[in-house]
Amino acid sequence: MAYLMLYGVGWTQRWRIADGAVAEVKEEIDRVGRDETTHVQVVDPGSEETTTLVVAWRHVATAVVLGSEQGPPGSPAEPAGQYP
Repeated sequence: MAYLMLYGVGWTQRWRIADGAVAEVKEEIDRVGRDETTHVQVVDPGSEETTTLVVAWRHVATAVVLGSEQGPPGSPAEPAGQYP
C-alpha cells in the first residue's frame, strides 16, 4: 500500500494509491508546478473503491509517494483527503 502526498500553499492532501498505479503516479509527480492537469487512480476513503483524482499540477508545490508502514496494533489510521 502506498500513498500520494500533495502539498500546496496552505493545504496538504493524502490519498491511498490504487493497486497497480504506483509507477504511473510516480511518473505523474514530475509535473509538479507545470500548467498541466492529469488523472491518477486513488482509493476513495469513504467507499474503498478505486476512483480518479484530477490533479492541477500548477497548484501543487511538492508531491511524494510514500510506502505504507503499519503502526502498532490498534493505532488509529489517519484518513485520506484534505488536511488542515
